[in-house]
Amino acid sequence: MVRFGSALACVLVMLLSAAAGAQEVGTIAEVEGTAEIGRAGVWAPAQAAATIHAREELRTGRPGRMRVLLQDESVLNLSDDSYLIIDEQIIDADRGLFRSAMRLMRGKVRAVVSAKYQGSQALFAIETATAVSSVRGTEFIIAYDPVAELTEVVGVSGTVEVHSVLDRTGRGVFITANEVTTVSRGQLPTRPRRLDEATFRQYIEGLEFIGAGRPESLIGARALSLGTNVPALDRADAVALPRGPIRALAPVVPGEFPQPDASGSTKQPIPVLQSSPGKLGLEF
Repeated sequence: MVRFGSALACVLVMLLSAAAGAQEVGTIAEVEGTAEIGRAGVWAPAQAAATIHAREELRTGRPGRMRVLLQDESVLNLSDDSYLIIDEQIIDADRGLFRSAMRLMRGKVRAVVSAKYQGSQALFAIETATAVSSVRGTEFIIAYDPVAELTEVVGVSGTVEVHSVLDRTGRGVFITANEVTTVSRGQLPTRPRRLDEATFRQYIEGLEFIGAGRPESLIGARALSLGTNVPALDRADAVALPRGPIRALAPVVPGEFPQPDASGSTKQPIPVLQSSPGKLGLEF
């Protein structure tokens, strides 16, 4: 019994140490229904003002929704039955360097991406088992069905570049507001298709949540970052990110943000990080 207690204590110490040393990447702003945070294989109920660290996992039940404010002021809304892993985040404002990498294992996420991701050294990407969606300052919805092995990406504002995981830098497509592309297992993205208002609202359904009337834009994100939309007892204390040199990133292809041609296919795709299956290739 004593030996078992000592072993359990050691495990708890290791878990706490790992969580304490991990990079903070965001804060949970609001939760409805069932939602959890996974840390080192241990799941705990998600609560408003809880911090999120790199390589932690977020999942919601049915019903269950969650809003996350990232350190870069981007906002993530997770719908029912969603599972998202935040792999890495790099923020170096002095150098204009902003990189975020996530994996959507199932469900639906609405991402309101900070305008900070408009520079040449900025990239915000969400990957599924079939597709990679990358943007620089915009808003989009990405949904993945692991049973059908199908990814759907819908533009809300700005422009989103979508590639198959089979071809991360070549034959991608651009979508803009109210357009959708789909990527099936082993296929390239479909030609962008315009959505009528009723169909577009179906994609939005389940993501315009929490606190009726609150903004679903970066204006709302800024207010959340200041704590103005979070009850006083639930506000997280401000935590400064550690300063210091950041190790070199994997090389990316230089070039300006491309413009879509009439067919919606990319001719000069923005830098998309190379990676092994299951994780985007951001390196520290």
